[in-house]
Amino acid sequence: MTDTLEGAAQDAAPCFRAWEEFCAELAELGRVVRDGEHPDPAEGLRHLGRVAVHAFQAAVEHGDPEFPTFHRYDDDVVKWGGPNVDNVYLRARVDAAHGYRVTGNLVGVRNVIVSTVEGDMQLQQYGVFAECDIEGLEVAEDGSFELVVSAARPGWCTGPWMQLDAAARYLSIRIYVCDLDADRTGEFAIERIGSAGLAPPPLTPARLTRQLTEAIAWQRATMEYWGPFMRSAHERAGGANRISPPMSVPGGADSIRYGSGVWDLGPDEALLIETAVPDADYWSVMLYSSPWFESLDIHNRQNALNGQEAHVDDDGVCRIIVAHVDPGLPNWLDTEGRGTGNVSWRWIWARTAPTPVARVVPLAELDASVPAAARRVSRAERAAALARRRAHFARRFRR
Repeated sequence: MTDTLEGAAQDAAPCFRAWEEFCAELAELGRVVRDGEHPDPAEGLRHLGRVAVHAFQAAVEHGDPEFPTFHRYDDDVVKWGGPNVDNVYLRARVDAAHGYRVTGNLVGVRNVIVSTVEGDMQLQQYGVFAECDIEGLEVAEDGSFELVVSAARPGWCTGPWMQLDAAARYLSIRIYVCDLDADRTGEFAIERIGSAGLAPPPLTPARLTRQLTEAIAWQRATMEYWGPFMRSAHERAGGANRISPPMSVPGGADSIRYGSGVWDLGPDEALLIETAVPDADYWSVMLYSSPWFESLDIHNRQNALNGQEAHVDDDGVCRIIVAHVDPGLPNWLDTEGRGTGNVSWRWIWARTAPTPVARVVPLAELDASVPAAARRVSRAERAAALARRRAHFARRFRR
């Protein structure tokens, strides 16, 4: 009996070393936040905690391609990599050695992008191998669907099929929610073909060691990547308070074009952004923190707008106002008082891709900088809009 216990302790030794390394890495990254030139150390530590939560859950709880599960890998709390406020993000671990069946229900769902991907940009894993939207899923009258994902189409598969590249590690789903009252988020499940009636084996020290090692690498890469990425976005736009042309990016879905810039505003300034409306099935603009590239407080502030929500003036121009205080005009994006941050655009399923033009305007001159006929927004109207947003995000993420 003693020999058995000693053997178990020896088998577990690498697991404990991996755990100690995971904890030590958190402490070291905390010192990086402390010693860096970050505007808000508390926010930096919160971001580190969020990154650690995702790293652990993705690697340990949802890291088995033989028994995959969908999980939200970016939401209103665990934020990284510039999440789209109008998306629910789901992801499952896959392996091309297996085939998978994805089922669910899409009643009330506006659209989705289903992708097989290599991994994440911060790990230099840019591959996007296959992609389809809701039209490729053959949704039945009751909203149900089935999608087979495998390296080769099985002989028995006569419905929708997506090829699984040998380098693909995840099946990713973006669910688009634009109308806060009408759009639904659907139901999704995944199973490995041939796993019916089976269960995964118990967790072992060796397996947990591998998973913790993966989590360590992911959180380190994530904490190091997005600051330089944000600086490069600044450079691509040509400096502060300018917007870069929308374009496809490595690691992004083929149907999405991104444009971005950096606001840098004093307390009495606003950034007025004017754009033609793209011919697109979906488009949006939203604000992110710098350098962490997190979405802002989406529950209590208006810091994102999509084509369903944005007001277009009579001259066909959409005018977005990035400001610290409510200007009493449509399309205000609330900076939360942040002097600087990232403003990003998405044109999706787009036939045209206009480049927005931005300029800094003193708040005192803002009203005169928009058409005289442009509508104004009262405090009561703003409060009602914010209450609607709060109720929607509570339903989406807390039900």
